Amino acid sequence: MPITDLTFAILAGQGRVTSYALNDAPDMVRCELGLWHEGEHAAFVWDWEHKPTEALWARWTPDGAIRFESLTHCEIEGGPDGDACYLYLDHPHEHSWNVSDPKVEAYRRRFLAENAGLLAWLTRKRQ
Repeated sequence: MPITDLTFAILAGQGRVTSYALNDAPDMVRCELGLWHEGEHAAFVWDWEHKPTEALWARWTPDGAIRFESLTHCEIEGGPDGDACYLYLDHPHEHSWNVSDPKVEAYRRRFLAENAGLLAWLTRKRQ
């Protein structure tokens, strides 16, 4: 299902979309709750303009059945920088500041390795 069809399905209020329908949009279905956990998975889709305390989330079970739900923001504070959790209220597992995306982490490590000289030059003490 192309992304435009997926968008129309969401806007039309379709409650379930199977995982094969998301082959063209794999980043939309990466679980934000953590890696290799039991139970349901979830991924943020977008914030509502008319509901500032809620967002649309895609949630799916291990068998691949996906549904879309409007869920209240968690907003528990406590991250290392005082940040609030960006997951939904009553989410299972860790708060967002304790969850890392392996693709983002791999990119960060590669970027640091490839740009070590530039970063050293940028952070050196200037006289």
